[in-house]
Amino acid sequence: MEQFLAIIRGAGASGKTTIAKKFRNFDKKVVWLKVDNYKDFFTENSSLVEQKYVDECAVATLKYLLDSGFSVVMEKIFFDPQIIPLAVDEANKRHIKVEVFQIRCALEVLQERDKNRLGIKEGCRKPLGDDVIKNIYDQLEATYYPKAIELNTDKLSVDESVQKIKNSLGLN
Repeated sequence: MEQFLAIIRGAGASGKTTIAKKFRNFDKKVVWLKVDNYKDFFTENSSLVEQKYVDECAVATLKYLLDSGFSVVMEKIFFDPQIIPLAVDEANKRHIKVEVFQIRCALEVLQERDKNRLGIKEGCRKPLGDDVIKNIYDQLEATYYPKAIELNTDKLSVDESVQKIKNSLGLN
């Protein structure tokens, strides 16, 4: 399989993690880079200042993974999308196929999904809440990434979203 980088941007409860996990396959050297995992290095609730360091850690890891021959599915809300062109540049420097995907989903659907996400019933996590989801939704709509390929998870199933990403990257 040809090496690739897929960047998935979307609000909480939009399906980005569920979609990204579907790509993981160590034998085929495809990994999931969940950028938000770096937040815990710095604080529980990272500000935009701390988020800069989160993003820099993720880009350093991305470079390592790409140089090690892995394909990467990188996902995050990307509230501030400044990391996206940095990641795209890293793939381009290595002549690796890269696409950016932005998930679109109705605000009401996101707010409802937020209340029922994995871990909520089990007590492992709390819903973000309607106001937080709306704030993220509004920010993502205001900063839609140029040339992003839209994934509408209101209309597409997880498997259909995965297939759209594969088709866009020429992975069939």
